[in-house]
Amino acid sequence: MKNKALLINFIGVCLNFYLLPFLFRGNANETILILVVMPAITIVLGVSYTMMNQPHWFYPVIVGVLFIPTMFIFYNLSAIIFAMIHFLGFVVGCLVGIIIKNLISNKNLSRT
Repeated sequence: MKNKALLINFIGVCLNFYLLPFLFRGNANETILILVVMPAITIVLGVSYTMMNQPHWFYPVIVGVLFIPTMFIFYNLSAIIFAMIHFLGFVVGCLVGIIIKNLISNKNLSRT
């Protein structure tokens, strides 16, 4: 089950990085996509990953590294900062997921 959840999250990250820019290529909304939508999706994926799995230190690094090839496909080298933004966004998502997971488990413990 954990491997399936990890695979689903990995596919979500790849779709976020590789499919969305392809769909919005040359569109006026491309700037909004890279500045707002893609980092927001990365944060949501971080939360969902942590809710389904134990957080691992290497997965946010993988998310940041997965963004690097998109610089050569869709953007230019000035987009390197977005690899760090997605890394940090995933870390923030993981932290939020940990907090939510702890709040849910504390509520369940207090009910019993």
